[in-house]
Amino acid sequence: MVCRKLIPLPRHMIPALIGVCLGIALSLICVSVEEETCDLHSFSTKSKPKVAKQEQTNRAAEKEAPEVDHLGQSRKTNSLNEKQNFDYSNTDDFEPRLRTPVYSTKDHSEQKPTRKVIRPRYASTELGIREKLLVCVVTSQKTIPTLGASLNKTLAHYVPKILFFMGPRSNKLPSGMSIVSFTDSEQPVLPFHMLKYAAEHYGLSYDYYMFVNDNIYIRGEKLLDFVSDISISRPIHLGRPIVPKNSTIPYCDLNSGIIISQAILASVASSLEKCIGKGPSAEPTDLGKCIAKLSGSGCTAKINEKHFTTFVSQNLDYDRQIKMLDKDPAFSTALTVSHVPDEVTMYKLHRHFCEQELVLTQRLLEETKDKIVKMSVLTPGGKAGVSWPVGVQEPHKPKSRFDVLKWDYFTETHVYLANDFSNVQELKGIHKQDVNDVITVAVERLTKKYGNQYEYSHLVNGYKRFDATRGLEYIIDLVLKNDNGEDLQKRVHLLRPLSLVEIVPMPYVTENSRVNLVLPISSSNRDGVVSFLDSYAHTCLDSGDSANLFIVFIYDPVNGKDDVFGVLKSMITYYENKYQNGARIAWISLHTSNPTEFTIMDAVSKKFAPESLLLLCTIGMELSTEFLNRVRMNTINGWQVFFPIGFYQYKPNLIYEEKPYPTTIEISKNVGHFDRSLYEQSSFYNSDYLSARKNGTEIDESKNDLFSMFVKQGKLHVFRAVEPALKHRYRHRVCNPALDEGAYQRCLVSRSQGLASRAQLAMLIFEHQQKVDKMHLKVLHKQNDPNVNHMNPNMLK
Repeated sequence: MVCRKLIPLPRHMIPALIGVCLGIALSLICVSVEEETCDLHSFSTKSKPKVAKQEQTNRAAEKEAPEVDHLGQSRKTNSLNEKQNFDYSNTDDFEPRLRTPVYSTKDHSEQKPTRKVIRPRYASTELGIREKLLVCVVTSQKTIPTLGASLNKTLAHYVPKILFFMGPRSNKLPSGMSIVSFTDSEQPVLPFHMLKYAAEHYGLSYDYYMFVNDNIYIRGEKLLDFVSDISISRPIHLGRPIVPKNSTIPYCDLNSGIIISQAILASVASSLEKCIGKGPSAEPTDLGKCIAKLSGSGCTAKINEKHFTTFVSQNLDYDRQIKMLDKDPAFSTALTVSHVPDEVTMYKLHRHFCEQELVLTQRLLEETKDKIVKMSVLTPGGKAGVSWPVGVQEPHKPKSRFDVLKWDYFTETHVYLANDFSNVQELKGIHKQDVNDVITVAVERLTKKYGNQYEYSHLVNGYKRFDATRGLEYIIDLVLKNDNGEDLQKRVHLLRPLSLVEIVPMPYVTENSRVNLVLPISSSNRDGVVSFLDSYAHTCLDSGDSANLFIVFIYDPVNGKDDVFGVLKSMITYYENKYQNGARIAWISLHTSNPTEFTIMDAVSKKFAPESLLLLCTIGMELSTEFLNRVRMNTINGWQVFFPIGFYQYKPNLIYEEKPYPTTIEISKNVGHFDRSLYEQSSFYNSDYLSARKNGTEIDESKNDLFSMFVKQGKLHVFRAVEPALKHRYRHRVCNPALDEGAYQRCLVSRSQGLASRAQLAMLIFEHQQKVDKMHLKVLHKQNDPNVNHMNPNMLK
């Protein structure tokens, strides 16, 4: 029945069906024949041992030989544009060949362990980043307090580094200068020692090197712009060229300054002994002759269409010659002025060129403003669309009500609603000075516009706001009095614009430094040490982080001879036995009745080398790899100390409704806050601490802390920033009235704000008041008062 239903077809379709069947049969026959001749798919049992044998060949030979198939024939790599005869749809019998690495038959224990890659401390070393210019100055005992000091003050804040080289060191030297002294060096040979020292200690740190005498004035800003536009791909030998009589190679005069590139310095420093041998009879210009001779590159005053202009004056009298010199283009465009007679002339030259730059800058600003106004006609908004002041970014335009910038209202004495926690505050310090400066500038502009017709009376209203795109804006209403004593009110708009944002030059450090955690423990806070040790083991020991733990057990001499830290010491022994490579935990005992940060760190600093990085920790803080790496990056030896602002947890029984409390701290406004009043955690290098302690012996240890010590020292950057990776559990804080007034007030603020948020405290007070009201109603019920049945808790308020 089935066949009868399928067979009935039109008679003209039967030949087509027969043709399709014959075609399929012929294609199957052809495929079986082609498989016998295809190299990719003819896998015989005899060829398999050959493949296995080939797999065990040496990997080095495998890389050199061309890739072969299973039959040993070379395979040709075909282009995608070429015709391919291979049918990729029929790959059921294709067997991929896996190339496994050939391991040595030796025991793995005999193989040498892979060497750990050690990164340098500074990222600039790793990336090959170099500073632009190093200035080396030849000076002496007689001239360094005068010419040397004046050159340092007028040049040091423009160039990356300046070094002064002199003979035997004198007893009194100016402060704030980098001085290198040679005890056995005579003055004629000193320039050669200077060049050799620069090559040995700074040969790979700078692109260009400048060598000068101390009786030269250098326009630092112009000089740095000059070398910044020169390509470092070619050797540079710049200065005032002098052609000697017996040679055709010009050399540079040291009195006018010599600039050479890093390549020239490297080629000269290796053969410098040939010139030093003639030192006793040498003249100051012999350094230029030596550089020209050894490098084979003559001195030039022009490079890439830029001229290294110098001005030479043997007897410079500033007061008498300045008007004439100001008309001389060689003097106005000079980068250096040589043969300056004294330090007073050096300062006068610096003032003259600074005033010249200021006038030029103001003229360029006015020209730029005029161009902006003229071009505004072609803009869609026309002249009306030009922002005020001209050339300054337009005011912030809020996209929603949440982006509106708030104006702060102020008078001459107070500011109102400056923050969310105060209604009115008295203007003090820099804020008071800011308001006075604004009023002074406004009065000066009104006087300039109207002449002396009006006299300032008082300030009526003042408004200010900070716009991150423009600066600090002011709107003030002033009352002026005219000659008749009548009052006239004027509204003035002012703007303190943001100047050019500059990146503070800082050494780039890496995360390769070892951190030494210092943990002071007293008998009152020893209960939280167990959780800190667990956090240290999980963060540092298990992950192999380069961090050591140094514990300071603080004993009170009054408590007797019982060891209250015996259990904790046994735990340290447990961790040392648990980790075979060593737990890297050490401890010392400190017996004192009045422990302060200074007494603790004085004892700790003796146990570490000066180059050690110390991190002062507290019980309750949670360690993390991110926080430790940030400590390494933000703490720079001889440059910066780090005081992070951690996230402190609120009191758990006030913020959580039921137990058990969460084991982790989540950064949320309902869980904790960043406490800006605390300076407990800090990181610094031991050498910086020892230097600060040496220079700050007059600090009262009982009323100060480490933060105030570093701030008062003033030689290091004190970096203070919010640190989200530093989380601290709640602990009750006890404020010592013996502290400094400022520190004591900060402690009280931290203790009051560390309980819970304002909303949470308000809710707790409300709930407590409800309980009190209910208890009051119960008392009235017990007294059988007939009016109680008609009362509710809200009626008792």
